Amino acid sequence: MSDNKNIDITSKNSEILNNTKKDNVRKLVCIGGGEIPRIKNGIELPYETKEIDEEIVKLSNKKNPKLLFIGTASSHSEEYFTVIKRIFENLGCIVSNLNLLVDNINIKKVKEDILDTDIIYVGGGNTKFMLEKWKQYGIDKILLQAYQKGIVCSGLSAGSYCWFKYNYDLIEGIGLINAINCVHYDQKGSEAKEKFYKVIKEKQLEGIALDNCVALEIVDEQTKIIKSDKSRNAYKITYKNGKFIEKIL
Repeated sequence: MSDNKNIDITSKNSEILNNTKKDNVRKLVCIGGGEIPRIKNGIELPYETKEIDEEIVKLSNKKNPKLLFIGTASSHSEEYFTVIKRIFENLGCIVSNLNLLVDNINIKKVKEDILDTDIIYVGGGNTKFMLEKWKQYGIDKILLQAYQKGIVCSGLSAGSYCWFKYNYDLIEGIGLINAINCVHYDQKGSEAKEKFYKVIKEKQLEGIALDNCVALEIVDEQTKIIKSDKSRNAYKITYKNGKFIEKIL
């Protein structure tokens, strides 16, 4: 699917975007969820996002791109980073880790690391904690600069929520996508979906729902859906004339 009218790309931080050169192709990949090959209860889980991860690497247009992992939402879990490092090194990347929970953080160095990479991958976890920490140090504004510079910006679960205006709990993200996001949509019960629909109506914004193993790719406002499981979907939900319309993207 490719349709530049499907998703509203904007930002509450428009002054940052407007002050940055727009010569570069802007690239964003938001992943609804899916397992990565990690050990849980003594069992290795399947690798469910391989095709999506391959597309993220491909978007860099480099054989051996630099990938920066931001695991703030998982409190910078070493186990999580170890798995991400193995996955993306196998895809040809040079992988590094950005830890924002260290003492005496050097924001100048953090900014250099973010703006010097080819790919940013934001891990899943606690969305509220992650965004609070980012805003404390101004990371949200640096990430906007990275996006405008043409660095591939991507992430899974909380790493998808962060690029939207809100998630369905109304936690405010960076706002690159002027919509409300709900990830793991195929796993949500009726109560969670009702909540999602309610905030779409209240905020009068589109909702973008992503199943596990599905990602929304936006390249200069042209949208594409990537699937590592063809049975899963992405949806756009709107509220108009007193009723909800849910459309498969």
